[in-house]
Amino acid sequence: MKKTVTKNNLEQNLKEATSTLLEMARNSCWNKISDSTSYIISEIVNNERNFFEKRIERKKTNDKKKTKSLEQITAELKDIYENLYDMNLYIYKSQKENTIIEIQYYPKSSLESEFYETVKNNNPMLHMKIGIPPYVNNKTEKYDVNWELGGMRYEWNLFWSRLKFKWKYRNRIKNVG
Repeated sequence: MKKTVTKNNLEQNLKEATSTLLEMARNSCWNKISDSTSYIISEIVNNERNFFEKRIERKKTNDKKKTKSLEQITAELKDIYENLYDMNLYIYKSQKENTIIEIQYYPKSSLESEFYETVKNNNPMLHMKIGIPPYVNNKTEKYDVNWELGGMRYEWNLFWSRLKFKWKYRNRIKNVG
């Protein structure tokens, strides 16, 4: 069922999307995810950077931001509502006492002119997304919700996944030859 996100129901839609996102994280991650949430907002910018560079830049930028309540974020989004094409909710950081939700939005003004003309009167889309680390091999394997922030655990898991990959294909080559 597709819900229409209007200026009037924006806060309620964000509240429901947050609940869905937290439940998705609980199903995918081993961390204890707090229901106490605060928010940050980011514009999605088209650039040629690769995933790893974007992740590092995102962390630097977001660490400087002051978190806001759902009401404050809703007011901010209502101010730019007419220019919103897409909104994506991500868990930026989860701690025992608070979960920081990042709302990334893509403005209509960033769309190509021909496509903009077809969507300029549309209501924005709303999505919830959970990032999956590159070292996760199957959908049942639980992982750290904070993996995108880097750290020792992330580096260790990445190291082991690369090592397993090398040994897996090394043994296959030996068996074929």
